[in-house]
Amino acid sequence: MTVDLHAKRDADHLFDVVILGTGLGGGMLGAILARNGLDVLMIDSEVHPRFTIGEATTPDTNFRLKLLGTKYEVPEIADLASFHDLKERVGTTHGIKRAFSFLYEREGQPQNPAESHQYPTLAPPMGPDAHFFRQDTDGFMMATAVGYGAHVRQQTKVAEVDIQRDSVHLVTDKGVNLRGKFLVDGTGIKSVLAHKFNLREGDQPCKCSGVQVRKECQINCVGKKFRTNSRGIFTHMSGVRLYDQVGPDARKYGHRYPLSQSTLHHMFEGGWFWMIPFNNHVDSTNPLCSVGLVLNRDVHPETGMDPEEEFWSHVRKYPLMLEQFDGAKAVRPWTSSGRLQYGSTSVVGHRYCLLAHAGFFIDPLYSTGLALTTAMVDQVAEQLLHSVKTNDFSLPQFERMNDFFHRNIAYADKVVGSSFVSFRDYELWDAWYRVWVLGLFIGTATNATIYLKYIETGDLKVLENSVRPPNDMILGGRYTEFQKLFDEALKNMDAVRDGELSPKEAATRIRASFKGIKYLPDYWRWHDANSRSTPAFTLWGMTKMYFWFQLYSPKELRKPLFDWNSFTAYKYIFAAMRRSTKLARRRKYSYIRDVFKAWNFDWKTESK
Repeated sequence: MTVDLHAKRDADHLFDVVILGTGLGGGMLGAILARNGLDVLMIDSEVHPRFTIGEATTPDTNFRLKLLGTKYEVPEIADLASFHDLKERVGTTHGIKRAFSFLYEREGQPQNPAESHQYPTLAPPMGPDAHFFRQDTDGFMMATAVGYGAHVRQQTKVAEVDIQRDSVHLVTDKGVNLRGKFLVDGTGIKSVLAHKFNLREGDQPCKCSGVQVRKECQINCVGKKFRTNSRGIFTHMSGVRLYDQVGPDARKYGHRYPLSQSTLHHMFEGGWFWMIPFNNHVDSTNPLCSVGLVLNRDVHPETGMDPEEEFWSHVRKYPLMLEQFDGAKAVRPWTSSGRLQYGSTSVVGHRYCLLAHAGFFIDPLYSTGLALTTAMVDQVAEQLLHSVKTNDFSLPQFERMNDFFHRNIAYADKVVGSSFVSFRDYELWDAWYRVWVLGLFIGTATNATIYLKYIETGDLKVLENSVRPPNDMILGGRYTEFQKLFDEALKNMDAVRDGELSPKEAATRIRASFKGIKYLPDYWRWHDANSRSTPAFTLWGMTKMYFWFQLYSPKELRKPLFDWNSFTAYKYIFAAMRRSTKLARRRKYSYIRDVFKAWNFDWKTESK
């Protein structure tokens, strides 16, 4: 009888917003809208908990989560921003991410520590980043939305969607009628609205491969709308050894953090592996590791092999990887995808819009998915709060989301597609890695500036800049000076792809472009191939960098990146350290240690 009463209540009700999907994006949006007084219904065809990929945050995502939680007064979203808050507020099933680490692999050879790279994430209290065990983070956000008043219907399939002039009508597979003023689709690749309105583009397979992939193929093949052409094989496994237990002594790599406390990438010609451990901190209680293999379809087209068999066939080519996986077992069925890339002709229409992954996806490389999701949620939330208040849902109000979509998907495709080109040669990969690092650094700094400027001033209007240029693109995509460097580097990468330039010549040109630029600290020596890791972003590292920008970077270049007073940051840091005294003694010690010092042995979880 309870279910029938709920169905009757919902059928007689006009919701402000109906959200399809209760994943992380849908949950965050539902929580924001409900917290700010909107009448929200969330519908999902499945039930939590469930398996989802997109498990690693980035420093850019970190600040976007902080901005979402602060701007819309939903502190639970900000709790996802850093590992320590996530562990304390959500649970201990998540892993720590102190860095991105990249190991270049050569078939049949042990990995050479000199062919490795690392980019640290932020030290506490701004960081570090985290590895999300998505069944817990997603369920937490859905529960948060319910706590703020959203209505949720799980295990409910939508059979019909009818977009009318002044409302949206839905009919479930059980015949229940539901109505809303606006519909948001957060159902991912299987998007209900993309299917209904035939919005998908770029997902037709291209038959060209190998040397055939030239400029004419890019133009003539529908499947080549995207530069990136990859497929994936992935699961969760138990028994995956932490890399510091099998590889050379970690100090030989010359990086700031242990490899085991990072999102670990193994790059090789034609693809890359990911390893996202959830068991890499002394306080972690989850024995699992997310593993995946992403293959360039131009080099490794579909084989028809069993996905587990194909995964192991690549692992066996690399001695240390084989040792790392010795005894590991999948705890979920293996997933093997077709082409990962898809887009949409539009992500908005009359009284509806698509969230990020309902509209588009490129590749898991660089963990851009969560950054795009949080940025899109911000765009949609701000507009819907305004539209419900003014009762104006006209299409022009939502067109900026199309602009966000087209800019970001094209840019992400350039970054990732050129990365696959770079994997063919270590020197080329080394050079392109530096381009990505600088973009991520700029994207992080511009979002940090908004957050810290708000803390400094208390002015809510500062937070409105989170959806304005240059913050409406990931990876520094709107920072003019960086885009000049990026465009020139991209020309070199395209010349390599098209057989017009050698990888080593392109690498030399790209690395040389970093010398003398005024928005990158010169002590990084980013033009030098021997500098494979940036300084750590501890208190000392951030202080040195802040004052370098104040002393050596022109104001017009510095302002978008460091437009805040240093005392604001110090006050924030020491306030967080005082709060940490409420924790147990060991946790308090490690937290404060991490503020000042990078290297640690927390990955040795057996010591707990």
